[in-house]
Amino acid sequence: MLPCFVRGTLIETEFGAIQVEELTEGMRVWTRDNGLQPIRWIGSRVLGPEILGQNDKLKPIRIRAGALGVNMPSEDLLVSPQHRILVRSNIAQKMFGTDEVLVAAKQLLQIQGIDTVEGDVAVEYFHFLFDQHEIVLSNGAETESLYTGPEALRALGPEASEEIFTLFPELRNGTATELPVAARHLATGRMGRKLAVRHVQNGRALVQ
Repeated sequence: MLPCFVRGTLIETEFGAIQVEELTEGMRVWTRDNGLQPIRWIGSRVLGPEILGQNDKLKPIRIRAGALGVNMPSEDLLVSPQHRILVRSNIAQKMFGTDEVLVAAKQLLQIQGIDTVEGDVAVEYFHFLFDQHEIVLSNGAETESLYTGPEALRALGPEASEEIFTLFPELRNGTATELPVAARHLATGRMGRKLAVRHVQNGRALVQ
């Protein structure tokens, strides 16, 4: 499952906060590291109640307002399970040698206020791509844009992948000489869960 935002998520852009479904290719979005950057590609997918009812791994993760830290997010944020969230803390520094890491939302379920959305309802997921992996502001929380690693590209499906390969031909058939540069260290599942547990044990916010 790709890292995606659920319909209605507010993304900070050159025009202020705009719902993700209203974004268009070429629109400039605020990024943590590189200022305003144009969107190169946008994709979306609707998952009906039948699909979600058969596969809990596709259900959105809800990050309630303030669950990450003070006013982060500013309102409930819904993302796909694989969508990575920026964690910034001295615990991350001790574990990874850097105080900022990206952790998949599903690895943070031990944190109070972060849970799986239950119920058989349809969900529409959106993902967007820049020239490089970026950190964006979504409902006031810092999260990732689409990362074009091999697993993500395989999950897109042939039509969407072909669109991306047209924009970035070096990604086709793994012809790129190395993996795309990640905006921050990408925590593995095991280490992401361990990070969450240590925050719970120490009563520390994920974003400090």
